[in-house]
Parts: sequence; structure tokens; C-alpha cells
Amino acid sequence: MRALSAELDLEQLRPAIAGIACELTGAWRCLLLLRDEGRSYIEAEALASGGAIEINTRRRAAGEGEMSLGMLELALEGGSVCAGNDGSLLQSAAAHDDEDGACRALCIALTHGGEVPGALYLVRGEHGAAFDARQLTLARRLAAHAAICLHNALAHARLRRENEQLACAEQALRTSQELLKQGERFNHTGSMRYLVREDLMFCSDELCRIYGLEDGRNCINYEEFAALMHPDDRQEVIDTVDAAVAMGGTIRVEHRICRRDTGEVRYISGIGKPVWVDGTFVEYVGTATDITVRRQAEYAMRVAQADLERVSRANTVGQLTASIAHEINQPLMSIVSNAGASLRWLDRDPPNLDNARAGLRDIVAEGQRAGGMIAGLQGLTRNTEPVFARVDVNAAIRHILTISKSELERREVSLVLALAPEETCALGDLVQLQQVLLNLVVNAVEAMAEVRDRPRTLTVSSACTGDQRVEVAVQDTGEGIAPDAMPRVFDAFYTTKENGMGMGLAICRSIVENHRGRIRVAGAQPCGTVFRFDMPRVP
Repeated sequence: MRALSAELDLEQLRPAIAGIACELTGAWRCLLLLRDEGRSYIEAEALASGGAIEINTRRRAAGEGEMSLGMLELALEGGSVCAGNDGSLLQSAAAHDDEDGACRALCIALTHGGEVPGALYLVRGEHGAAFDARQLTLARRLAAHAAICLHNALAHARLRRENEQLACAEQALRTSQELLKQGERFNHTGSMRYLVREDLMFCSDELCRIYGLEDGRNCINYEEFAALMHPDDRQEVIDTVDAAVAMGGTIRVEHRICRRDTGEVRYISGIGKPVWVDGTFVEYVGTATDITVRRQAEYAMRVAQADLERVSRANTVGQLTASIAHEINQPLMSIVSNAGASLRWLDRDPPNLDNARAGLRDIVAEGQRAGGMIAGLQGLTRNTEPVFARVDVNAAIRHILTISKSELERREVSLVLALAPEETCALGDLVQLQQVLLNLVVNAVEAMAEVRDRPRTLTVSSACTGDQRVEVAVQDTGEGIAPDAMPRVFDAFYTTKENGMGMGLAICRSIVENHRGRIRVAGAQPCGTVFRFDMPRVP
């Protein structure tokens, strides 16, 4: 029995119990049965044969072919059951202690701590031999000791499984933490916990790297965090954070920091979610992402887009060179004519000062007209940052049509102008809106270049819609756009022109959408194409 006490491995303990039971009690056959989810299973079998004991550890369900299930059920209820030579069953082995030869089979419950995990089933002889009193006593003692050993082994197995599960969980946690660190490094995103009452912010390694904190300095207070912010952004971020903390709301901020180690300015996007415990707001958990590279890419894209828009404007203006030269030449010719006339009025004796003054006033007016036109052209071709202000849409339309007038006449295009009588103002950049109008007008004129069988008519209109928007329409009587090409006309690099770049309408769409507007294209009736765009109206 000492060997059983020292054994904690169930795989070794179960056959050992069956073998020792055969050896101590002189049984011919011994079965160790254990309960599992309401059923009994034979876990080990020992057979005494020719002075040796054979062990079978094949697990199988208990059945009538191998034992008496009636004895097993009674034993699990009453402790132990004996089967006599006459086939009778008694639920107490002690009843046969003084009756040698009266118990040929014995089933004893394995009981420990009020639990019955299984039983020992022993058969004395293959040909009806019976247990004596000493053997029955040894069997009961062995069953009690086996129950304790099984309980200890099961507890040890559970503890070992729990330790293995704990070790697996710890390994999974370490793996998860390492993956989290790698993910943070890859995405340039650090994580943090901010304990509100304690005024402590715990930062991940990546967040410490982003902020430029010293090695091992993973905990800072709110004042130290605020000191990292760029002076121009600090107060706004503090106000946003304070407002969110006051109500336990989510924090979302974008700001610049000055790294503590190098002083380098970095752009940060941060979000913090409140954590509530038992109805009490206790902390924030969140992330901070270094978006400097993204901001730099956005800036580079804006610069590239501005350059592309400027080139597109210059290219479009270049197509109207003759018209622009004609429109500028008219005030210049008027200036020359008025200057000559004024000189003649002054050469008279006596000089006619009134007519000379009138001629000079005309010179000033025509000079201002030419200067205004040149200034407008410079605005269209100069690389300047967009300036959003109140724009008179009708005035912008008239300006574009003025510089296009000679081109319309040269191509024999009739103009129908239908502008809204009321004030049509929008918030936008004048140069960009003029670029959209100029591109649409030039496209419309070119679309009618091959028309010979009908009048070439350009219709430009403006209107104020009921939803407080200003809508502009540019319509031509050209050949129109194929239905399958309609969805693609605003795509970059898509063009139906032989020498087109495919950027004009794409830029138009980008400009209109940046003005919170929409641009659309449709076929006109009975022929041609109409482009419409709208923007929010401002008083």
C-alpha cells in the first residue's frame, strides 16, 4: 500500500490498484471501475494466472458480460456488496466475515470525503472459490486506501493541468504582448492608461518612443504630458481634454508635440475611452498615433494638386490666347486713340481743356479695365494658396465669358446667358471657381468645333435652388458624350480628346467637392451635353 501512496500518476496508479488488490486478497480477477458523466468504465483489469498477474488497461464501459451490474449499482449506493455461492447479494461484506466460503464475489465502493468516484470488483476464484474473513478485511482496507490515493492523484492531475493551462496562458500572454508591441511599432501607435484620481499616465514602450521619453520612464503625470505639446496647440488640447474628463466622455484630439529627447515636432492623433467601474468613472484607456508621415504626404499631395491645377489653368488659358489678346488690345487701342485726341485738343489755340480732360478720363478707365483683366489672368496662372471668401458667382461667370468672347466669335458660337436675377453668392476660392467655369466653357466650345448642320450655341445659366444652393449649368449643342463614357468623364486621365490630358474634369470635380458641392453631367435635348455644379449659398 505504501507504493500506492507514493504514486501520483493516474496512468500508473490505476493498474497498480487492480494488481495489488489481486495480490493481497487472493482474488482471481479484479476490476477497477471509475464513474465518468454518470456511467461506469473499467479503467484497469488484473487477472491472476499461474502465479503471475496480468494487467489490462484498455478502457471500456462496464457491461454484464464482464461483471454483475446489479452488484455495482448496489455497491455505489450502500458501500459494498457480496455475492454468495447461492447467488444471493448482501450489501455489507462484513455480514460474511465470519462465514468462510460464503462470499465468492465482492464489489466495494471507493468512498472518500462523501464522494464515490468508483468501485473495486473482485472475484475470488474462477470455479466458485470464496473469500475468507481476512481477505475481506484486506479488501475493505485496500478500497479505502485506494479511494484516498485516487483522490490525491486526481487532485494532482487537476493541479498539473491547471499549471499547464497557466503556463500556456502565460505564454499566450507573452506572445500577445510581443505581438502588441510589434503592432504598435509597425503602426506607430502607442497605448496608454490615465488614472484620473491619481493623475498618472502609464505609457507603452512605443508611446514612450513617440514622445521621446527616457528609457524606463513609462509613467508621467498630466502636467508632464501637457509640457510635451507644441505651444501653439497646448491650450486647445487641454481645453478639449478637460471638457471630456468633466463629463466622462471620449477624448479625440490631433495636435503636435515637441519630442523631449530631440525637440523634433511630430503630429499626433489621439483617442481616449472612459472606463467606468460600478458606475464610477476611474480612468481612460486609449492610443496615440504618430501621423507625421501622413501629414507630410497630405501636404505633398496638396502641393502637387495645386501645381497640377495651376498647370491645367495655364493650359486652358493658353487655348484662349487669341481671345485674351483681342480683349486686352481693345482697351489699349482706346488708350492710344484717346491719348492722340487729347494731345490735339491741347495743341489748339486756345487749348480745349474740357475735351482733353474727358479723353484723359477715358484713358484712366480703359487702363483700369486692361489692368483688371491682366490681374484676373495672373490669378488664374499664379500658384497661390486657396482663400475662401464670399464669391459673387454671376460676376465670376461674366469674367470668364469676357476673356472667352473673341474665341466664341472666332468659332462662330452664339452665347445664351441666363443668370439668376437675385444675388448668387457662395463661400469659395474665386480663382478655383473661375478655373471650373473656364474649363467647362472651353470644353463646350471644343465640343462644337465639328458641328456644321446646326447652330453652335453655348448656354450658361445660374439659379438659386430651394435648398439654399447656387447651381450653374454650362450646355453646348455638340455631338454629346456616349452613354457608356458618362460615368468615367470625371476620372483622372480619362479623355475623349485626341491630345487631351484627361485631368481637366477630374480637377473640376475635386474643386467642386472641396467647396462642399456636386458636379454632374447629362445629355442635353435635342443634342449636346450639359454640365451642372452646385454649392451652398451664403447671404
